Amino acid sequence: MSSRGPNVLRYLRRVRGKPHTTRAFSTPPPPPSPPKTPSQSNPNGSHSRLRRFNDRLPRFLRAYTTPLFGAPVTHITSFLILHEITAILPLFGLVGAFHYGAWMPDLTSKTGESNAFDEGAARFGRWLKKKGWVDEADVDTVTEHGTTGETRIERSGVRLVLEFATAYAITKALMPARLAASVWATPWFARAVFTPTANLARRLFRRG
Repeated sequence: MSSRGPNVLRYLRRVRGKPHTTRAFSTPPPPPSPPKTPSQSNPNGSHSRLRRFNDRLPRFLRAYTTPLFGAPVTHITSFLILHEITAILPLFGLVGAFHYGAWMPDLTSKTGESNAFDEGAARFGRWLKKKGWVDEADVDTVTEHGTTGETRIERSGVRLVLEFATAYAITKALMPARLAASVWATPWFARAVFTPTANLARRLFRRG
Protein backbone atom coordinates (compact mmCIF):
# COMPACT_ATOMS: atom_id res chain seq x y z
CA MET A 1 0.00 0.00 0.00
CA SER A 2 2.85 2.36 0.77
CA SER A 3 4.37 1.98 -2.71
CA ARG A 4 1.00 2.27 -4.44
CA GLY A 5 0.16 5.58 -2.83
CA PRO A 6 3.07 7.62 -4.33
CA ASN A 7 2.35 6.11 -7.75
CA VAL A 8 -1.24 7.31 -7.65
CA LEU A 9 -0.15 10.77 -6.52
CA ARG A 10 2.38 11.04 -9.34
CA TYR A 11 -0.28 9.98 -11.87
CA LEU A 12 -2.69 12.61 -10.59
CA ARG A 13 0.00 15.32 -10.81
CA ARG A 14 0.73 14.41 -14.45
CA VAL A 15 -2.95 14.51 -15.34
CA ARG A 16 -3.44 17.89 -13.67
CA GLY A 17 -0.42 19.32 -15.49
CA LYS A 18 -1.81 18.47 -18.95
CA PRO A 19 -4.05 20.98 -20.69
CA HIS A 20 -7.71 20.07 -20.50
CA THR A 21 -9.03 19.21 -23.96
CA THR A 22 -12.37 17.90 -25.02
CA ARG A 23 -13.35 16.40 -28.31
CA ALA A 24 -16.18 18.19 -29.99
CA PHE A 25 -18.96 15.94 -31.14
CA SER A 26 -21.32 18.71 -32.27
CA THR A 27 -22.26 18.91 -35.93
CA PRO A 28 -20.32 21.42 -38.01
CA PRO A 29 -22.03 24.77 -38.59
CA PRO A 30 -24.08 25.03 -41.77
CA PRO A 31 -22.44 26.78 -44.72
CA PRO A 32 -23.26 30.47 -45.05
CA SER A 33 -26.33 31.09 -47.11
CA PRO A 34 -25.89 33.09 -50.32
CA PRO A 35 -26.88 36.74 -50.19
CA LYS A 36 -30.50 37.37 -50.99
CA THR A 37 -31.61 39.07 -54.10
CA PRO A 38 -33.84 42.16 -53.81
CA SER A 39 -36.90 40.01 -54.51
CA GLN A 40 -36.00 37.54 -51.73
CA SER A 41 -35.21 40.15 -49.09
CA ASN A 42 -38.86 41.02 -48.59
CA PRO A 43 -41.04 38.16 -49.84
CA ASN A 44 -44.02 39.26 -47.77
CA GLY A 45 -44.08 42.58 -49.63
CA SER A 46 -44.68 40.96 -53.01
CA HIS A 47 -47.26 38.58 -51.59
CA SER A 48 -49.15 41.39 -49.85
CA ARG A 49 -49.19 43.51 -53.03
CA LEU A 50 -50.48 40.55 -55.01
CA ARG A 51 -53.16 39.89 -52.39
CA ARG A 52 -54.34 43.50 -52.45
CA PHE A 53 -54.39 43.45 -56.23
CA ASN A 54 -56.27 40.16 -56.28
CA ASP A 55 -58.88 41.47 -53.84
CA ARG A 56 -59.67 44.39 -56.15
CA LEU A 57 -60.30 42.15 -59.14
CA PRO A 58 -63.74 40.84 -60.10
CA ARG A 59 -64.28 37.21 -59.17
CA PHE A 60 -64.11 35.94 -62.74
CA LEU A 61 -60.64 37.46 -63.17
CA ARG A 62 -59.17 35.99 -59.99
CA ALA A 63 -58.73 32.66 -61.73
CA TYR A 64 -55.70 34.21 -63.48
CA THR A 65 -53.97 35.50 -60.34
CA THR A 66 -54.90 33.08 -57.56
CA PRO A 67 -52.45 30.33 -58.71
CA LEU A 68 -49.62 32.86 -58.35
CA PHE A 69 -49.86 32.73 -54.55
CA GLY A 70 -47.96 29.42 -54.66
CA ALA A 71 -45.35 30.67 -57.13
CA PRO A 72 -41.82 31.83 -56.25
CA VAL A 73 -41.32 35.43 -55.24
CA THR A 74 -39.50 36.17 -58.48
CA HIS A 75 -42.57 35.10 -60.44
CA ILE A 76 -44.91 37.22 -58.31
CA THR A 77 -42.73 40.29 -58.72
CA SER A 78 -42.39 39.64 -62.45
CA PHE A 79 -46.15 39.39 -62.83
CA LEU A 80 -46.70 42.70 -61.01
CA ILE A 81 -44.13 44.38 -63.26
CA LEU A 82 -45.71 42.93 -66.39
CA HIS A 83 -49.14 44.06 -65.28
CA GLU A 84 -47.89 47.63 -64.97
CA ILE A 85 -46.21 47.43 -68.37
CA THR A 86 -49.38 46.13 -70.03
CA ALA A 87 -51.26 49.07 -68.54
CA ILE A 88 -48.81 51.88 -69.31
CA LEU A 89 -47.91 50.95 -72.88
CA PRO A 90 -51.49 50.67 -74.23
CA LEU A 91 -52.58 53.77 -72.34
CA PHE A 92 -49.97 56.12 -73.71
CA GLY A 93 -49.98 54.38 -77.08
CA LEU A 94 -53.69 55.06 -77.46
CA VAL A 95 -53.30 58.64 -76.25
CA GLY A 96 -50.66 59.21 -78.91
CA ALA A 97 -52.82 57.63 -81.59
CA PHE A 98 -55.83 59.78 -80.61
CA HIS A 99 -53.74 62.94 -80.33
CA TYR A 100 -52.06 62.67 -83.73
CA GLY A 101 -54.84 60.82 -85.48
CA ALA A 102 -58.10 62.16 -86.83
CA TRP A 103 -60.45 59.83 -84.97
CA MET A 104 -61.34 58.98 -81.37
CA PRO A 105 -64.29 56.88 -80.15
CA ASP A 106 -66.94 58.65 -78.12
CA LEU A 107 -67.10 56.84 -74.77
CA THR A 108 -68.60 59.68 -72.75
CA SER A 109 -71.32 58.58 -70.37
CA LYS A 110 -74.73 60.05 -71.09
CA THR A 111 -76.53 58.34 -68.22
CA GLY A 112 -74.66 59.96 -65.37
CA GLU A 113 -73.55 56.57 -64.03
CA SER A 114 -69.94 56.15 -63.01
CA ASN A 115 -67.87 54.10 -65.47
CA ALA A 116 -64.28 53.65 -66.56
CA PHE A 117 -64.40 56.77 -68.73
CA ASP A 118 -65.53 58.95 -65.81
CA GLU A 119 -62.89 57.38 -63.58
CA GLY A 120 -60.18 58.09 -66.14
CA ALA A 121 -61.39 61.67 -66.67
CA ALA A 122 -61.26 62.38 -62.94
CA ARG A 123 -57.91 60.67 -62.36
CA PHE A 124 -56.02 62.02 -65.36
CA GLY A 125 -57.80 65.36 -65.19
CA ARG A 126 -56.16 65.97 -61.81
CA TRP A 127 -52.79 64.82 -63.12
CA LEU A 128 -52.97 66.97 -66.27
CA LYS A 129 -54.09 69.97 -64.26
CA LYS A 130 -51.19 69.47 -61.85
CA LYS A 131 -48.82 69.42 -64.82
CA GLY A 132 -50.33 72.68 -66.05
CA TRP A 133 -51.42 71.18 -69.37
CA VAL A 134 -55.16 71.77 -68.85
CA ASP A 135 -57.36 74.14 -66.89
CA GLU A 136 -60.00 73.42 -64.29
CA ALA A 137 -62.68 74.37 -66.81
CA ASP A 138 -61.37 71.76 -69.25
CA VAL A 139 -61.62 69.00 -66.65
CA ASP A 140 -65.10 70.13 -65.55
CA THR A 141 -66.32 70.13 -69.15
CA VAL A 142 -65.35 66.49 -69.56
CA THR A 143 -66.47 65.24 -66.15
CA GLU A 144 -69.83 67.00 -66.51
CA HIS A 145 -70.31 65.55 -70.02
CA GLY A 146 -70.57 68.93 -71.65
CA THR A 147 -68.38 68.15 -74.63
CA THR A 148 -69.44 68.54 -78.23
CA GLY A 149 -67.64 68.14 -81.53
CA GLU A 150 -66.86 71.86 -81.69
CA THR A 151 -65.60 71.91 -78.09
CA ARG A 152 -63.12 69.14 -78.81
CA ILE A 153 -61.63 71.06 -81.73
CA GLU A 154 -61.59 74.55 -80.21
CA ARG A 155 -60.30 73.65 -76.76
CA SER A 156 -57.16 71.56 -76.81
CA GLY A 157 -57.31 71.03 -73.04
CA VAL A 158 -60.70 69.37 -73.29
CA ARG A 159 -59.49 67.11 -76.07
CA LEU A 160 -56.43 66.11 -74.02
CA VAL A 161 -58.60 65.07 -71.08
CA LEU A 162 -60.87 63.18 -73.47
CA GLU A 163 -57.91 61.37 -74.99
CA PHE A 164 -56.63 60.16 -71.63
CA ALA A 165 -60.10 59.23 -70.36
CA THR A 166 -60.89 57.27 -73.52
CA ALA A 167 -57.53 55.52 -73.51
CA TYR A 168 -57.99 54.63 -69.84
CA ALA A 169 -61.45 53.16 -70.48
CA ILE A 170 -60.16 51.02 -73.36
CA THR A 171 -57.11 49.86 -71.38
CA LYS A 172 -59.32 48.87 -68.47
CA ALA A 173 -61.65 46.99 -70.81
CA LEU A 174 -58.63 44.97 -71.96
CA MET A 175 -57.97 43.78 -68.39
CA PRO A 176 -58.75 40.07 -69.06
CA ALA A 177 -56.39 39.96 -72.04
CA ARG A 178 -53.73 41.89 -70.13
CA LEU A 179 -53.92 39.51 -67.16
CA ALA A 180 -53.73 36.43 -69.38
CA ALA A 181 -50.73 37.84 -71.24
CA SER A 182 -48.97 38.81 -68.01
CA VAL A 183 -49.46 35.37 -66.43
CA TRP A 184 -48.34 33.64 -69.62
CA ALA A 185 -45.16 35.74 -69.89
CA THR A 186 -44.30 35.62 -66.17
CA PRO A 187 -41.97 32.55 -66.21
CA TRP A 188 -40.02 33.85 -69.19
CA PHE A 189 -39.79 37.39 -67.76
CA ALA A 190 -38.60 36.09 -64.39
CA ARG A 191 -35.94 33.88 -65.97
CA ALA A 192 -34.71 36.12 -68.80
CA VAL A 193 -35.20 39.65 -67.44
CA PHE A 194 -35.93 39.99 -63.75
CA THR A 195 -33.45 37.51 -62.23
CA PRO A 196 -30.44 38.67 -64.33
CA THR A 197 -31.29 42.29 -63.58
CA ALA A 198 -31.59 41.57 -59.85
CA ASN A 199 -28.26 39.71 -59.85
CA LEU A 200 -26.56 42.58 -61.68
CA ALA A 201 -27.96 45.09 -59.22
CA ARG A 202 -26.71 42.96 -56.32
CA ARG A 203 -23.19 42.80 -57.76
CA LEU A 204 -23.14 46.56 -58.33
CA PHE A 205 -24.36 47.10 -54.77
CA ARG A 206 -21.52 44.95 -53.42
CA ARG A 207 -18.91 46.92 -55.36
CA GLY A 208 -20.35 50.19 -54.16
